[in-house]
Order: sequence, then structure tokens, then C-alpha cells
Amino acid sequence: MMDSNSSNRGAETGTVVATYEVGEFSFNKKGEVRELFKSVLEELDAGEKVTDSFVSALLTAMAREHPAAADKIGEGIECWVVASNKDLGYTSKGFRAKQRGREELVVFSYNDVLSPPKRLTLVAEALTQEALEITRQFRTDAFATGPVQCALTGKEIPEKTMADAVHLNPPRAQLHRAFLASEGLTYDAVGLTKHPTQSGYRLADRDLANRWKKFQTEHLDGLAIVLRRER
Repeated sequence: MMDSNSSNRGAETGTVVATYEVGEFSFNKKGEVRELFKSVLEELDAGEKVTDSFVSALLTAMAREHPAAADKIGEGIECWVVASNKDLGYTSKGFRAKQRGREELVVFSYNDVLSPPKRLTLVAEALTQEALEITRQFRTDAFATGPVQCALTGKEIPEKTMADAVHLNPPRAQLHRAFLASEGLTYDAVGLTKHPTQSGYRLADRDLANRWKKFQTEHLDGLAIVLRRER
């Protein structure tokens, strides 16, 4: 299993820039997540609970980003369990969520989050980039009067470079879907364009981009300050 003491820092620290983020977690690449989960599945037998708090929290964060997040999370996830996939017709093992108030375990494929339809990924990237200054300003404002408590752990965060502003309620993916629904749009209907000087995509319709920024600003109560995760 991966060492939980190695650090992965963002661009503002001047070191490694994460290329994959989910909830309050960031990684250099998606392959690191796959290798982590693969090691856990190899280590645990079917029927065993996932007791590593980092892995459990990461799985829950990924469940929030799942295309069917509401079904995967239900009334809340009590714990994660490794299960045989024989009932699905496979010889492998996988993760399943034990939801509050529900006896049967819920099937969860982390690959549905790591490898979503390409169009969804590109639109999500564009929406995130369009609102980047808003989320950064939210973090700056939060630290204007001093240290901030992590919304997940309650630990004090002394400096903003040690923190991230993330969508916890609703998660970022759900917020994106809500905005597109309010516009009567599907992911396939959103026009994208490469940024002329920076990396990644942006929304081709600048009026849509401005409406998205307004929508994002109106949902700042869903943002939270969390301690940047170490791995």
C-alpha cells in the first residue's frame, strides 16, 4: 500500500503540480490511484472491511464524483468492503459501499470515475478552469483573518498554501450537472475551445461561461476549506 507520508503539492508551492484531483485529494496521475486500489484489493480478502482511513475517504470522495453518485452514497456510507465479483460474472474482487440503513452492499467501480466518457471529462475541466479564480478567492478570503479549521478533520490549517477549496456539498461533479441541467444542456451540447495561452479547455460560449461563474458564485456555501492531503 502507498506510503501515506509522501506529499503531493499544488502549483502554488512551486513543486509538483497534480494532474488528477477528486474531492480533497490530488495525485500526480490517475495511475497512482489505480495502483493504490489494486494493492488494497490484493491485500484484503473478500468480506474484509477497508480499515485504512485514507483509502476509505478517497473511495467516498470518488463515490461523490460518480455519474450515479446519489445511488452510490444513499443516506451516507458507513464503510467500504472488499467483495468478490462472482455475482457480476467476474473472477476479480472489487469495492462495495455499506450504506447507512441498507443491508445489501452497493457495487462501486472506481474506473467509472477514473475513466468517465471523454466528453464529460473535458467539460468538467473547462468548468473547473472557468471558475478557478472564484475558488481561489474563496480560499484567500477564508484565510484573511488567520488560520482556518479543516472542514473534514477539524485540524487547524495555518497557511492557505496548505489548503484547498473543494466542493463538498454538493460535490463538484453534481454542481456541474446541476448547472448544465439549469441551462437545458447535456455534456455533448457544450462547446469547448482550447485556451490560446494556457493549458486545457474553456467554454466556447462566453455568455455561458459568465452564467456559470454567476452560478458558481451563488453556490459558494457548498465550498469548504480542507487540508491538502498527504499520501
